[in-house]
Amino acid sequence: MTINEKITLDTITQTVINHGDHGKSHPRLYEIYTSLVQHLHDFVREVNLTESELQQGRNFLNQVSHHTQEIPTGEIHLLTDLLGISELVELLDDAHGGTESNLEGPLFLANAPERQMGERLGIDPEGDTLFLSGRVLNLNGQPIANAVIDVWQPNSKGLYDIQDPSVPQGNFRGRLKTSASGKYTFETVVPLGYSVPVSGPSGELLRLLGRHSWRAAHIHFKVTAPEYTSLTTQIFIAGDPHLDSDTTFAVRSAIVKLQKHESPEELKARNQSKPFYTTEFDFVLKPVTLCSGES
Repeated sequence: MTINEKITLDTITQTVINHGDHGKSHPRLYEIYTSLVQHLHDFVREVNLTESELQQGRNFLNQVSHHTQEIPTGEIHLLTDLLGISELVELLDDAHGGTESNLEGPLFLANAPERQMGERLGIDPEGDTLFLSGRVLNLNGQPIANAVIDVWQPNSKGLYDIQDPSVPQGNFRGRLKTSASGKYTFETVVPLGYSVPVSGPSGELLRLLGRHSWRAAHIHFKVTAPEYTSLTTQIFIAGDPHLDSDTTFAVRSAIVKLQKHESPEELKARNQSKPFYTTEFDFVLKPVTLCSGES
């Protein structure tokens, strides 16, 4: 646009896109920026957005960026989950096989406590004990030794440690390594599905849209090993009432069935005083070269 041309409904979108060096400095950023501007402008035209509605949108984005006690990092991460954007990115990333990736969520914390093989992850006297085991494998089914498994989950009441001041920090979090045969095992409790935080702007959005806020019961994992792409995923508990309507749209095929054990012999063998559950899940990692597009 030259200095004599006016901004109009027909010219403003392309003028915004053209304002700059056309991606010479950062081609990928320009590709994303161009598409984003085009789609946002098309959206404004399609709904005939008003000035007051634009201001409501600005206020909403300002609010979701604020840190709260429920979500110390703010609600931006939660919002992309609730809009299905996070899960869409995971679906796009799953083209090369291996265990399906899934949402990290806003409640991951780095530097979880180091756990030994078979160790219990947390304190929850009222929870039903769950022994979870499996292997970490490559695409050929070969075991990966010394893979690091980072696990975090809610307790039997649907609360993470940072949401429950009555439990110690690191409760139901842990990092453990696989054995030489790629095996892992740990003791935990059956997690309860829970509502995402609804006291903030994201919760108000759900209410206005008539959407529920519930997540199906799940356990988070982050699995890493040298020469393999890091895997972040979740496994879900069969029978949960929200498997078909998880508010983050994250439930896919990683659903495990729990086996109940209650005979005196089984209780004695596991040193348990009440019925407990077991289940297994194997993780399959993709090599770095495959994910980078190399043969």
